[in-house]
Amino acid sequence: MKNIFSIIIIVASLIVFVIIVKPEYIKIQETEARSKELGEVLTNARKLQSLRDGLLDKQSKLSGSDIKRLEKLIPESADNVNLIIEFQNIADKYNLKIETASSQKDDEKDSKQSFDIDSRDYGIISIDFSITGSYNDFVSFLSEIEDSLRITDIRSLSIASNDLGGYQFTMTVETYWLKDNI
Repeated sequence: MKNIFSIIIIVASLIVFVIIVKPEYIKIQETEARSKELGEVLTNARKLQSLRDGLLDKQSKLSGSDIKRLEKLIPESADNVNLIIEFQNIADKYNLKIETASSQKDDEKDSKQSFDIDSRDYGIISIDFSITGSYNDFVSFLSEIEDSLRITDIRSLSIASNDLGGYQFTMTVETYWLKDNI
């Protein structure tokens, strides 16, 4: 009888272990793993918050004129209309006439490039335009674009003489803007 009672207690213990204890133990392990993951997320969030606070502190130390200069250097939007107007204003200073102008953002171009455009934090605006005027005035125009805060790359330039004794300059320039990747 003692053996039967011992066997019943052992079987009952195994049944209780399999039905109640083991599933609860698995839930506890899953909860501990989740708690560990959330702890790592919290640690990362605190690091990011500290980094953000440091960057905001640095930004608050910048003067308003420095911030405007940075925004001019690489603007936060692809404002191609204002860029063409800016080129027109520079051309007007040197008695040059912009005859045709067109612009295109990099995501509108045919992607013949071998890299992933979306992985960059900046976009590219390509502007094609023709200018008529004297050679010296055009050199002064290019010099002012070069001295401008806005980063501008000349990708192509062709020069042809016209009937009025001047030149027609056809060029493609590229300038950059920051993408909102947040």
